[in-house]
Amino acid sequence: MRIGPVVAVLLAGAVIPAQHACAQGGSAAVYPERPIRLVVGFPPGGATDIFARILAQHMPESIGQPVVVDNRGGASGTIAAAMVAKGPPDGYTIMMVPSGPYTISASTYANLPYDAVRDFAGVSLLAWVTNVIVVPQASPVKTLPDLIRMARDKPGQVTFCSSGAGSLHHLAGEVMKRLTATDMIHVPFKGAGPALTALAGGEVTFGFTSMPAAMPLINGKRLRPIAVTSEKRASALPGTPTMAEAGVPPPPGLDIREWYGVIVPAATPAAIVNKLNAEMVKVFKRPDVQARLPEMGAEYVGSSPQALSKQLANDVRTWAKWVKDAGVRAD
Repeated sequence: MRIGPVVAVLLAGAVIPAQHACAQGGSAAVYPERPIRLVVGFPPGGATDIFARILAQHMPESIGQPVVVDNRGGASGTIAAAMVAKGPPDGYTIMMVPSGPYTISASTYANLPYDAVRDFAGVSLLAWVTNVIVVPQASPVKTLPDLIRMARDKPGQVTFCSSGAGSLHHLAGEVMKRLTATDMIHVPFKGAGPALTALAGGEVTFGFTSMPAAMPLINGKRLRPIAVTSEKRASALPGTPTMAEAGVPPPPGLDIREWYGVIVPAATPAAIVNKLNAEMVKVFKRPDVQARLPEMGAEYVGSSPQALSKQLANDVRTWAKWVKDAGVRAD
């Protein structure tokens, strides 16, 4: 049967929108067809980078495409987040975020070029991580009470590092100052890696940091842990007391741990989000990854996309109060 020219044109017109819709909808059946860029808003060496590289190492085995970690440090991860927010919602540019800097920045920066809740969709909350207070191995400080006594004896001379202004590690230090009525000076760095390198070199007195980032330096006898921020002692540091055990319990309702998860631009098709979720959960359920997490002070979660989006929105609201009370600004 011959097709007349008018019918041919109409059929062609129907095919083009269908192809366009498929491209825009991001069919999960063929995704991914090229490498995925996994953006990290911090330099290499921190927990965010460590978790990203776990995904980059193992996801290609099942998806058949490389996952390339792209470190874009600066402004507590907000530069990278702005880039991802404005990127195409096609699943090829995704972002690993730590809860602290990401949710706190919504309150510490007055004019972010994105909305932390509205402009992103969650993929999976992969793990909760315990934070730890560390000092240089050569420091005379052996315990958290030692540190507080030093801060009271030398007001304005005790310094603490963080992964950036407005990060959870920064705000944790500000909260501790209020709890202990001490005057300590914040020294921000562009990521946990540079901060811990400076701390190990004795450039600052102490720091809050994530256990995954700190453990290599603790095991290498370059840093000494003096307290963990979790309710219970960390299995990787059984001899290190909690802040509460050391006499400085965190305020009620304030969890100075961090979660780590992956987000994508809000308009990313649900089919692609769900496929990414399944692949990431699969990686974090691997026996070798499961065995590694407790050694880093991490607890596996592997949530649904909806659970991460809900957690993110809740944390933005919760931290807004503490940011206001502590008077922390990052810009």
